[in-house]
Amino acid sequence: MKRPLLATGLCLVVIGLGAIGVRHESRAELQRALASLRANLPPDSRFEYDQAYPRFLARGAGFENARFIQGDLVLSARHLTINNPTGYLATGLSFSQIHADHVTVQGPVSGTIGEVTLKKLLLPPFSREKRDIVTLPPASQIRFRHGQIHDIALVHEQGCTLNIGYASLDNYGHDDGNAGSLHEGHASCSNNSTPALALSRAIRQPAAALALDIRDMHETGTRYARYVGWWEQFASNPSPDHLASLQDVQETPARAETKGVAVTLLGARISSETSEARRWTEGTVIQTRGEARTTLLSLSPASPLSLLLPPVTHIDVMTQNITTDTTTKLSTIVFAAMTPKSFAFEGRIAMDNLESSDATHKPALISTDLTYRDDGGNLDTLMTRIAAQRNQSLSDLKQMMALPAALLVQKVPGLSALPEFLQAPTGRSITLSFHPPVKLNGENLKNLSAPLAKDPAMRAAWSSPPILSSTLN
Repeated sequence: MKRPLLATGLCLVVIGLGAIGVRHESRAELQRALASLRANLPPDSRFEYDQAYPRFLARGAGFENARFIQGDLVLSARHLTINNPTGYLATGLSFSQIHADHVTVQGPVSGTIGEVTLKKLLLPPFSREKRDIVTLPPASQIRFRHGQIHDIALVHEQGCTLNIGYASLDNYGHDDGNAGSLHEGHASCSNNSTPALALSRAIRQPAAALALDIRDMHETGTRYARYVGWWEQFASNPSPDHLASLQDVQETPARAETKGVAVTLLGARISSETSEARRWTEGTVIQTRGEARTTLLSLSPASPLSLLLPPVTHIDVMTQNITTDTTTKLSTIVFAAMTPKSFAFEGRIAMDNLESSDATHKPALISTDLTYRDDGGNLDTLMTRIAAQRNQSLSDLKQMMALPAALLVQKVPGLSALPEFLQAPTGRSITLSFHPPVKLNGENLKNLSAPLAKDPAMRAAWSSPPILSSTLN
């Protein structure tokens, strides 16, 4: 769904209370406020409860076994409290705190939530009138100073599940110190779920299960409301012609730390025991550095990568450094993945407008250089496995590969170092470099496809040095 179900239900519950400026100084006034609430609900919705009582000190209200019902959706909470509702629909509503526990969700999404709390919640204006509420404001326009949730266990009818032990978020919608934490988060979609099938169609590969696991995460500086606003545009029907870019979604400085993160995708699982990322400024330069340790890439036999990579790849350290000059808009990305005495993979990418992209200044590739060093005979081990599947020896396989590799170099001279590297990779490194004559963004790539297909001389130039080149060391 496009908005969190719990937030939707709670907002609808409190609209009427805030709309008439209720102070809840007596039970009679509480009943009048509840009557106004019911009048303001959408026509197909209703709010029920077993007992309601005023909270005098908090100038609010409490409910026992509260239920919000809209069509097939039923949200219920054993206890629901609303403190200090103020404001009007036309000017916006605010609440010092909303709290619910033992929450049950029934509908397209079903399950339970142990406890949820939102403090200093601000809702933007709904309409110029106090009645005729049809839709709630987008989730990206809601603001709160602190939110926390415990024990989430939800299942979507499209084949996905979500379990979270604990999560918190500070200053959502505010640009002054966003921070969040997550403990024991697990999200998964089966191979016949809607997301898995959509991904399968998009990449033309067999559908496979999707999963994200996070044991612990703590971060500061991510402006989640801006991410949510971008997703609301992307998921809207119809989507706008030009999506707003994800600009300035991070504060500076920012920091993130994780433990026990794993992603499962296309029959591959990549996990990292620990990771850390930092972002800060030095004059006109923005620096971003990240490091992940003890990373494993595990492949199932059904993965399309299983023919190219070993079943398990162990990476001791992965690093990434991004340096962005805000005056020239130039960003340099330097990354590496390595396991001592086994292999090293390094890369350098130069990009334009990576931090400051918009509709007219889109991210563009300037150049890239990639280097792989095979210290532990990994490539020979892989080719030995392939040769065994073909009932061949390693030398026979390499001899068979020699002619196709030579023909490839004739068509793509920039790969001239590849044949020699394939014949004797152990203890050596190969570097592939791509330096296009123009900056490449999505629009340029689209415009270049037709000329490259029609002009042999242009294809030869783009597949040869100095545009495309390779070196062996």
